Amino acid sequence: MKWFVIVTIFVCNIAQDLCDDSTQDVFFVKPGGQTTVYEKEWNGFKCSFQYQAQGGTHEQWQVSMETIDDGQSLMCTIARGQTSYLFFETFTMTLSGPGVKLQQFEAIKTEGKPLAENEYKVNKKANTLTAAPGQFKNQLEKITLLGSLGKTEL
Repeated sequence: MKWFVIVTIFVCNIAQDLCDDSTQDVFFVKPGGQTTVYEKEWNGFKCSFQYQAQGGTHEQWQVSMETIDDGQSLMCTIARGQTSYLFFETFTMTLSGPGVKLQQFEAIKTEGKPLAENEYKVNKKANTLTAAPGQFKNQLEKITLLGSLGKTEL
């Protein structure tokens, strides 16, 4: 048993992501109108944010991924953390990895208000949340996707 604890501590120090139940990072959302993709991979899962934005200069955004519900669910959040001054033309956020099935989502525009239902489309088979063409009002500050991991107990 003593060796198991020592090996576990050693493995966790070498590959910390395997022992943590969350990860965070920062990235820059850049205007210019071109399609840009930011991806965060963690423990075999991927959170992808594709967008086109205009106006201003680049903004620092955060991404966080975490397992919740005793490892039964995966949550990914992409957020500005404050008011965004960018004009988003479109966006798509995707959650992928072994057994991931999109269950819930949240999309927030300025002042902490949710996007109207006609501003986005959800594709649970593809685990995506996408701006609805011609309906999205170009404001975005936060998106969260929550997926079950399809694990079953023995």
